[in-house]
Amino acid sequence: MKKVKNVSMQMDNSVVYLFIGVFVIALTTLGFRYANYLPCEVALFGHSARAYRVGELIKFDDRTVGAQQWRWDFGDGSPLSNQKNPIHVYQDKGEYEVQLFVNNSCERSETIRIEEKKILLDSTKFPVFELPKTIVVGQILEVEDQTDNATTWEWRFGETASANATTQSAEYIYSNPGLKTVSLIVNGDMNYIKKKKINVLPLPDKEEPVTKIEYRKRDVREDLRRAPEGIFVQKEADDKPTIVPFITEGNFKTKIRVLATNKLTPDSFSQYFCDDDNPLIVANGRSTTFLDFSEKIKGTKINIKDLVLKRNAGSNCITTFDIEY
Repeated sequence: MKKVKNVSMQMDNSVVYLFIGVFVIALTTLGFRYANYLPCEVALFGHSARAYRVGELIKFDDRTVGAQQWRWDFGDGSPLSNQKNPIHVYQDKGEYEVQLFVNNSCERSETIRIEEKKILLDSTKFPVFELPKTIVVGQILEVEDQTDNATTWEWRFGETASANATTQSAEYIYSNPGLKTVSLIVNGDMNYIKKKKINVLPLPDKEEPVTKIEYRKRDVREDLRRAPEGIFVQKEADDKPTIVPFITEGNFKTKIRVLATNKLTPDSFSQYFCDDDNPLIVANGRSTTFLDFSEKIKGTKINIKDLVLKRNAGSNCITTFDIEY
């Protein structure tokens, strides 16, 4: 009986010691946390920059009352910063979630949008070449680039999707009549592209050579369909640029997705391209034409990651666009 009593007392003592140990550990932890506790009610921060673009300096400043410790996460995978007012530069366009942790107890996040780096174009780098206003189907068109310091060339003559020539001088024979766009890119830089128009006339009637066609002064009110066959009637130049409907990048993305489902045709975009229905574009880093791009995405479920439209000032005309998908 006495042995059982001794065992019970030993067990009771063990339980007491266990509770005392747990209490001491909890008290120590609480004391440590209290000693290192820094008050923080609401974390606040601001930011400023000359422009929120790639490569621009952005200054972040903490405005939290009582802040003594900081940890900045800029959302782009760069190292964290422990400065109060750090400066950061983003290398890619997009939306980034910036997070600030203050005193290890307060947190605040804000999303900022970084735009593409603004490119200042040098007018001396644009291609220089001469082009006749008209040519007849079957005749040889000869062109030569006169751009200084050019080492590579991409000629497109408006009838095919791919480049037609990659030399400084080029020749081309048109097989179809109509108004064509001749474009040239030098040194592989899509930002410096030169476009010119050429009117390709149909072959004259074999029974009546073109030199014997009699020109007559037409009344401007006459129906254009009564003009002699093979003669191109051109409107008088208008000093005012053609104003086309403005479309946002978001709506343009939507139309591209509908185009991929075959519910729209490439012709539905012509109103935004002015007089060039098949402009050169950059798709996933490669230069191509709009019609070739349209054919490539046909029947697919396209996921557009990024789209940048480039327009003519004053007319809203989309001259080209960059798309990642």
